[in-house]
Amino acid sequence: MKRLRAVTAAMVLLAAWAVSARAANLLPGSLQSKARSGPGIVLGGPVVLNADSLAFEETTGVAVAEGNVEIGFGNRSIRADRIRYDSKTGEAELTGRVHYKDMGDEFSFDRIVLNIETELGVMYNGTIRISSNNYQISSEKFEKTAARSFRIQKGSLTTCPCDPEPDWKFDVRRSEVTIDGYAVGKDVTFKVRGMPVLWLPWAAFPVKLTRQSGFLMPSFSRNATKGYSFQLPFYWAISRWSDATVTLEHMSLRGLRPEVEYRYVLSPSSEGEVHATAYHDRKTEDDRFRFYGSNKNRNAEGWTSNARWDLASDDSFYTDLVETDILRTGRHVPSRGFVGKGSGENYGALSATWVQDVQNTPDGGTVQRLPEATATFLPRFAGIGGIEAGGELGVTHFYRRAGDRELRGRSYAELSRTFPLHPGVTFTPFLFLDLLGSVPASDGNGTRSGGRVLPGGGGHVEADFRRTFEREGGARLVHLVQSDVSFRYVPSVEQTEIPLTDQWSRIVEQRQLAFSVTQRLLRMDNVTGPYELALLALEWAVEMGDRKPTGSPYLDPLSPFVRSLRDQIDVAAGRVGRQREAASDLYARFLVRPYVPWSLSGETLFDTRDGRFTLAALGAEWKRSKERRAFLEYRISRDLSEDLHGQFEVRPVRVLGLKTDVNYSLQEGRLTEGTATLTVHPRSECWSVGLETSRKTRPDESSYKLLFSLKGIGTLGN
Repeated sequence: MKRLRAVTAAMVLLAAWAVSARAANLLPGSLQSKARSGPGIVLGGPVVLNADSLAFEETTGVAVAEGNVEIGFGNRSIRADRIRYDSKTGEAELTGRVHYKDMGDEFSFDRIVLNIETELGVMYNGTIRISSNNYQISSEKFEKTAARSFRIQKGSLTTCPCDPEPDWKFDVRRSEVTIDGYAVGKDVTFKVRGMPVLWLPWAAFPVKLTRQSGFLMPSFSRNATKGYSFQLPFYWAISRWSDATVTLEHMSLRGLRPEVEYRYVLSPSSEGEVHATAYHDRKTEDDRFRFYGSNKNRNAEGWTSNARWDLASDDSFYTDLVETDILRTGRHVPSRGFVGKGSGENYGALSATWVQDVQNTPDGGTVQRLPEATATFLPRFAGIGGIEAGGELGVTHFYRRAGDRELRGRSYAELSRTFPLHPGVTFTPFLFLDLLGSVPASDGNGTRSGGRVLPGGGGHVEADFRRTFEREGGARLVHLVQSDVSFRYVPSVEQTEIPLTDQWSRIVEQRQLAFSVTQRLLRMDNVTGPYELALLALEWAVEMGDRKPTGSPYLDPLSPFVRSLRDQIDVAAGRVGRQREAASDLYARFLVRPYVPWSLSGETLFDTRDGRFTLAALGAEWKRSKERRAFLEYRISRDLSEDLHGQFEVRPVRVLGLKTDVNYSLQEGRLTEGTATLTVHPRSECWSVGLETSRKTRPDESSYKLLFSLKGIGTLGN
């Protein structure tokens, strides 16, 4: 019995001789057998060997299991009609519909001959399939040359194992395959639906179970500043928690430019990336560079540190290298560092901000915040009559390389008390005190100290109502109404002595009433959960008296949202006179889903005085799935822009996909940005051919790509 257990255990080891990398790690450490009725043997593990008959010849040391042989342990199993094992030589032979399976990975062969000791052998007439990337490798003869390597004769490779014939495959006369490495083949023929399309004398294919280093898809584009550009990226899998992409770009007008992007993830709450590039510009004859990236980290003790930086050798770098995000966001590129710690209702932070002016002007006068410290105290009960207290403290050092430097301190404190008036209705009065003081850190221009003491107060009434309508089948309709009426009083305080660096902090006299109401209609059931059928939000503010401008190009930080939004648009359009109007525009936002898959949404800022839209947007969307959707939006910002934005993605027939993303300026009468992609898919969608064209005017850039994709292999295009 002891010898039989050893032989049976050796048979179980046959399953370790598998293509899956998981097999070797899942084998039980010790094997013990238990007798049971019938031909089956249970091994420690749990491991089970079943067969119609099991025999062992003591003199020859040969064990034979025949008839529906099955070895199972955990998620793995191996089946065969017959298994013969020679315990003296370690040779084993599996014949008759040999099938191995491990968590989705599987192989099937007519016959396997191997040595248990060396784990080397030959498999005849069969297929290996890897579930993680759907690889299927077939051959007349697999010769296992190492733990994870095979030699194949007259084989094929595909990630599209369709019956009876794959949509595509590579036929290989001879190939060396390394699992989690590459399959290197000679005399390779690429076939589509069995028809030869391309022949290659040599080719290499990735057979990856994990991320690996290697070249990525190259790209080709053209624009006015770089000329023709060709990019070749290389991906480097450095470790489990970090990787990098090294890209070499050749620009016909400016020369060769390398760029490195390094990424890391230290924990689920700590990650970052760093980009660096430096090159000699053939057009300007200058050495140029850019260093940028971001980082964020948060630990269990409440510490948070974030940083985002962007430093370039010159102001024209972003324009010449077509950095679209920088060009669209403004005329200044900020770099910020931040570290903070919060515990309960308190939070403190220390930050620094450096701004690079990209207007081709000297940066010596640009004001930097080096550093800035803040502490925030969220509202909490003060222990007296239910009063809540909260506030904020801040200190900023304004630094300029050319010009005066200043030190500013600011504090804000607020007291409030909430009174319930009715179920769902509350009234909250509040008082606040805003203190601001600024002193010169240098007095080259005779800068004087300045500041203010600004008291204020007010209150707001909030109401929250809901009503539920029961429907058949357990479904419900829920109507929610939330409204708020608030009043804020700020007295007139002298602020002319506030330095230029603090003009954004100027707060004018206010007697401001603000109104907001939001209605939502939800459909709820026990299967899909809440689904929003409709939404309508309105907001409006009015000054109870003459409204005075701040005397600053910046916004009043105590203004309600509806007024700040209009002021932002007016400042950008040069309409400063409207800042004196007592009534704000009326802001409205809505969403309607009348029927799946349709939805209608929009927002507007309407000037009730002259009956014109300051801002308006109206969009409609039809969406069946990610590949079947259409969206059209009209948006206008008065005197600034008027645009049509459309997205369209559809499969008119199963084999054809069309995707577009277009932005058309009605004000300029031209296409400002557009992308169109036409893709042909086969029946199995294991491969596709696509043509993509894109056009941008801010900055000027056009690109064209011909894409060819094989599932599991990758995508090529230029």
